[in-house]
Amino acid sequence: MRIAPPIVRGLRLSILEGASWSIFWGIVAGAIFNALLLLLGAGPVQIAYFNALPLLSQVFGLFAARLLQGRDIRKPMVMWAEAVSRGLYALVPLVLLLPEAGSARVLFVLAVATVSNIVHSAGNVGWLSWTSDLVPEEIRGLYFGVRNAIIGIIGVVGVTVASLWPDAVERAHGRGAEYRTALLVLVGAAVVFAAGSWIGLLFQPVRRMKRLAADGWKGIWDALASPAGRRFAALWATMAFATGMTAGIYTPFFLDRLRISLTGMSIYGFVFWGTSTLVTPLMGRFSDRYGYRRLLIVAWVGVFWQPLVSVMTPNDMPHLFGIAPWTILFDAVAGGCFWPAFGVAQTNLVIAQTRSEERAGLFAILSALAGLVGFLSALLGGQIASVAGRGWSSAILGLPLDDLRLPLVLGATLRLLAGLFILSIHEPPRVRAPVTSSQAFSTVWRVISGKPFPAPPR
Repeated sequence: MRIAPPIVRGLRLSILEGASWSIFWGIVAGAIFNALLLLLGAGPVQIAYFNALPLLSQVFGLFAARLLQGRDIRKPMVMWAEAVSRGLYALVPLVLLLPEAGSARVLFVLAVATVSNIVHSAGNVGWLSWTSDLVPEEIRGLYFGVRNAIIGIIGVVGVTVASLWPDAVERAHGRGAEYRTALLVLVGAAVVFAAGSWIGLLFQPVRRMKRLAADGWKGIWDALASPAGRRFAALWATMAFATGMTAGIYTPFFLDRLRISLTGMSIYGFVFWGTSTLVTPLMGRFSDRYGYRRLLIVAWVGVFWQPLVSVMTPNDMPHLFGIAPWTILFDAVAGGCFWPAFGVAQTNLVIAQTRSEERAGLFAILSALAGLVGFLSALLGGQIASVAGRGWSSAILGLPLDDLRLPLVLGATLRLLAGLFILSIHEPPRVRAPVTSSQAFSTVWRVISGKPFPAPPR
């Protein structure tokens, strides 16, 4: 199959800008930023709030979707929203001007992250609507699978390299002013990568929307009220509640209880995305051939039990190669196999069931619903951990069910129950017949490598 040259350029640029963005996001939303918050004195609920911000911010994507339904402004919205969202992190080093005593520094950093995440949600709605129109249906699963795997592995390699510096500073000077300075410098470097990603967005093409919705909010609510919309809402909300319960727990559990270093956390991510790089393209091709619903079921079977791996890991378990306990590395492999596949399947099922002019609205309201539910669940998980830390104790299979392990057990149980809603999801018939695997992989390879497409026969 052939793809028009402007679309090929756009798909290739999407991978390049996504790779730069993933380094930025890995720093400002991952272990490095969590370490900065812990150093500034953040407690469990504040850490849970920060890690749940991407969920909360999805609520505000509804207003962006309302604008996109009736106006062809996807690219301008994305460019302005991402410029503000990413540039705000340049303010984080100003935290040094605030009093060290009290919670002013933590609140300032959380305020920056909150506003950034909210504005990013508007850009993300526009970007998804914009990009989904560019990818041909026949290779949509494979392309997004390959793209997500590539940008993930590049992001985690970048963050792993970045983590070596603060870890070295910590070994030499402890977690003092030098360590804090190293973390703040890395946040500044993240903004540079964000700027590079923004430039990549600037040069990507965008298709004009063929039809614009004139019914405003009614069109968005009607999309949710449709049979397919209700089924998606039930799945997205229940899975968000299940995953939100553990969203703010993993990182402090790894850093505090298992004493995994920042470099070890980055290598955990490297294992996750390395596995994803190998497996996700195959999962994407599976979905193109056999359907996104089947892939969603396979992915759910692979993710619902994963929190229990951390629960069963003793605090004093030796670290394999000085990185992390082998159980945690196994968790990274399992996550790399199944979580990206879950996201690809869930997203493409919505794309397959909605027209272009309705897509932004349905995505936004589903994301808002899942985000609000997941955010509240994350706060609940943090509160459960906080309350359980005040003398509550229990055990499971001989291991202490302490304050951080209890939400993980609850999260795994909820994930198991959420999977029941997958059975209600239906997949519409394909508009076009699936291409062969050799054609699909050849097309995506030509998009990535720049190798020209063969000339059409005369």
